[in-house]
Order: sequence, then C-alpha cells, then structure tokens
Amino acid sequence: MTSEASLAEFLHARALSTASGRLGVDLVGGASVAGVAVWARPTGWMVLASAGLCVALYAVWAFAVRHLQAESRDMRMSSEFAWLAARISAAGLGLAALMIFLFSVLRLALGTWIS
Repeated sequence: MTSEASLAEFLHARALSTASGRLGVDLVGGASVAGVAVWARPTGWMVLASAGLCVALYAVWAFAVRHLQAESRDMRMSSEFAWLAARISAAGLGLAALMIFLFSVLRLALGTWIS
C-alpha cells in the first residue's frame, strides 16, 4: 500500500488482512460498549455509543467484504445479495454513527459555551 492510498483503500486492505478473531472481538466489544453506554447513559454517552457502533459496524462490513471476495465465484445469488446488503447497510450505518460521533464530540466540547 502506498502512502497516497485513500481511506477506502486503507480500510479495504485492513479488512482483508485482519484476523477473523480480531474482527469478532471488534464486533462484540463495540456492540457491548454501545449497549452499556445507552443503558447507563453517563455524561457523554452518545460519544461512547456512536464510537462503539463505528467499531462494531466496521467489523460487520469487514466480514461482508471478506466473504464476498473469498467466495464470489461459488456463491448462490441470494447469499451474495444478503452479503452485499449487509456490506452496504453496515457502511451506511457506520458513516451515520461516525457523523453522530463527530457532532457529539463537538457538542460535548462546546458545552454551554454557545447558548
């Protein structure tokens, strides 16, 4: 990978090179952090929940990318469609979680500064 690689190329290469066990830990850990943050609602809970969702949804996206690339020739049409839908959904929801994370951090940082 060159130093001029885009973010999408970097994430794709990382998804293919990361061990499945690590992606599983990311999925369970991110979902757990998000769930506990929503349940407990501490100060800044939205930052924690959205960060956890970003990690968990990246893992779902990476699993889908790996599965689609590895078995693209031997897969039935319905299975391929399901993995493609999972990949697209995880990417869209992950971007939404990233935007919520960024705006939540900004809101937390500004606090009552602007009121």
